[in-house]
Amino acid sequence: MPSLTCYRLRSRIANRPVGDFHEVIDGGALRYVEYGPIHARNFTAHVLVVGSVPHEPPWARFVRVGFDDIDISPANSPGALLIVEVPYEGSVLRFAFAFGVTGRFLLAADGFERGFGLRTALNVIYPAGTAAADAARLRSVDSKRRGPTIMRSRAQASEASAFEDFDVNQLQDVVSAAVGVPADTDTWGTRASGSDAFRIDPNIRFEDLGDLCLGIHDASERTDYADSFGWIDDIQPVTDPELRNSLEDTILRMLVEEDGGDLVLAPPEIVDWDRVSKFRYHFDRRQGVAHSPVTHSEMRLADYLAGIRHHHLDHPLTVDNLKSRRIKAVDNDAATIHAWSVWRCLVGELQLNNETYILDEGDLYHVRDTYLNDLDTYINNIPQAAIPLPPATPTTLEGPFNQMAAAAHGYVLLDQRTIRLPGRTTPVEVCDLLTANRDLVHVKRHFSSSNLSHLFAQGYVSAELLQMNTEFRQRAHARVAEFAGGRTGFDFFDTTSFAPRDFRIVYAIMARWAGRTPADALPFFAKINLRNFTQQLRARGFTFALNSIDTTPRTIASAPQHRS
Repeated sequence: MPSLTCYRLRSRIANRPVGDFHEVIDGGALRYVEYGPIHARNFTAHVLVVGSVPHEPPWARFVRVGFDDIDISPANSPGALLIVEVPYEGSVLRFAFAFGVTGRFLLAADGFERGFGLRTALNVIYPAGTAAADAARLRSVDSKRRGPTIMRSRAQASEASAFEDFDVNQLQDVVSAAVGVPADTDTWGTRASGSDAFRIDPNIRFEDLGDLCLGIHDASERTDYADSFGWIDDIQPVTDPELRNSLEDTILRMLVEEDGGDLVLAPPEIVDWDRVSKFRYHFDRRQGVAHSPVTHSEMRLADYLAGIRHHHLDHPLTVDNLKSRRIKAVDNDAATIHAWSVWRCLVGELQLNNETYILDEGDLYHVRDTYLNDLDTYINNIPQAAIPLPPATPTTLEGPFNQMAAAAHGYVLLDQRTIRLPGRTTPVEVCDLLTANRDLVHVKRHFSSSNLSHLFAQGYVSAELLQMNTEFRQRAHARVAEFAGGRTGFDFFDTTSFAPRDFRIVYAIMARWAGRTPADALPFFAKINLRNFTQQLRARGFTFALNSIDTTPRTIASAPQHRS
């Protein structure tokens, strides 16, 4: 019996019911021959067999140059898609079993339910009532971590292990696939895995496919996984094409009718704010002269929307428009440093049918309201540090700002004065500004999820090394002595022991706060990373705080000083 890769076919597409399974078939250039239907005891089946012409592998010509008498026989790549329809409570359940390399490619992109396999697999691996002693059932976990860089990973164990052994961070990671041992091996076989598809190796006969499909449906409808994995539903990528279309329509309506609503524009990657001076939208060349193009000191959605209306580029406004039109980040000489699509730069929250969703770097995510409320409460409870800092404007760059702050208030300037350690591929910055009160201030400009996540990680890495690495402390002491300008009272790191409670990690964010709270102003994934890193700082004994440097014209704000 071959292993089975099962997709559950959608019953509705674009708000209309699927009347025939052919509506979810889209083979593109693939040619196939259909057989059936056949009618068994409790199911009907069709099979689509992909026809392929035997072909020589692409490497054959290269090898023949050296071995002209070699015999490399042409081969083909057969595949098939088995459609099984099962009557169920007055309707029909449809499943597709893919075989070979090409079978799954017969399914239309919106023809099957996304994420169906993951929850089904977790339900059969960890059914309700699974004892803690029986938790070692997983062999592999796929996840994606949002941060300065999106990190995709697959962790594999040499033997069945508990989920906690896979080092998946529940605050940062989105789990996309899992492989494990089913609790009921008689029904499901010795291996179950799931992502979009549900894969099993049961020992069944063809005539039992109807019963198997009913069992798969029952397993997929249970919520057993929530006992141990309920958190995977807190944040999930939107993969349902119909839902995604509805959310894109909502976003367009927010842009056209609500001046953007809760959406903002932000760079979708880490940028060097000492190089980036201004931004230029795709329509700016229309109103500037060749040698003096119009630029913007801030990437602001209100400015962008006003511009496309002025140039009549909003009739109609479509997602395809937003994906094809560019925003450029330029330096003082108007040279392009970065260029992104408008769609990738849109960030924010939206509501649809009383559910919360996030748009970030072109991706859409569903968020539980309870999760978002808990996150916002945590973020707003992070203390604000009223460290004296100079005022800033929308055009203030990080480097000059740090220099002004150090000169005006007697801080040690350590911006870009990094430390290299053996065994580390990248140098580490102790902080941007070091105060006599033992505040390690890290400064970043703009509300970019990628930039802020990088900022939060930077502060944590420095704190961890100061606590754990004697050589780093010694080099940090030498750096401080080198740039303290003869001032005393900054020899914090010249010690054999280190007390984290004596130091505060301060994240200073220079942006248009305009009276908003951190929960209202920070991008969603930046908030996730801020919570993650501050919790780790607290666990290590450090105190921490935020500092809101408001660049909104004439509204430079200050906040009372507290310690966490």
